[in-house]
Amino acid sequence: MTARALLTTTLAMFGAASAMANVPTIIDGTITAGEWAGAATYTIGNGGGTAFLRADTNFIYGAFDITGWDPNASGNMIGNLLGFGVWKANGGYGTSPGVEFQQSTTAAAWGGDGPSGTMNGLASAFRINTVLQGSIDPTLQAMDSFATGHRVWEVMMPISTMGVSAGDTIYVVGGINYGAQQHWYPDTVLPSFTDYAPVLVAEVVPEPSFYGALALGLGGLVTVVRRRKRA
Repeated sequence: MTARALLTTTLAMFGAASAMANVPTIIDGTITAGEWAGAATYTIGNGGGTAFLRADTNFIYGAFDITGWDPNASGNMIGNLLGFGVWKANGGYGTSPGVEFQQSTTAAAWGGDGPSGTMNGLASAFRINTVLQGSIDPTLQAMDSFATGHRVWEVMMPISTMGVSAGDTIYVVGGINYGAQQHWYPDTVLPSFTDYAPVLVAEVVPEPSFYGALALGLGGLVTVVRRRKRA
């Protein structure tokens, strides 16, 4: 293979790999291919489906693909509760720093302490250390959808109030309410809130631009090509 052909082939492979590795996470209620690559994955118990979770030092990102939710069944209307909480200690509700977020068309679905506001048409409760906040953090994003025939909920929730650092483990628990039943995820989580899903906090590292990464990759390639010419 000539140096020119080697360069062209390597550029094509590098571009394809970079595109696959940099699929952005968009909070739109749709789980796209590669969007949750590298996330911790858990089974949603009772209701059925999969939860994808990851965190950095500023946010926890969650995607909940709830396959067992039937929007046409009695009691399974769109207004029922979706929610999850994040804590610094396993089973730490009320005993360690934590944040929670819940959404429904009616605050009564979670006991009636009143919403912090409305997001995407759903009454939303945002709590820090169990205390209901008077407003939703402006950096919080959430969207749910039935576009795939079952319920999908994506959330990006700030955890900076917990004082987490890279390398910390945080613990996540969540659930859905419909038909007067509670369905918890992951499948090991019981209504007693004693077993949460562990998620490792990652350090925030700015992603290099495509051309910057390409230049780094080409540095080694040019060296190889030069060596081949000398040979």
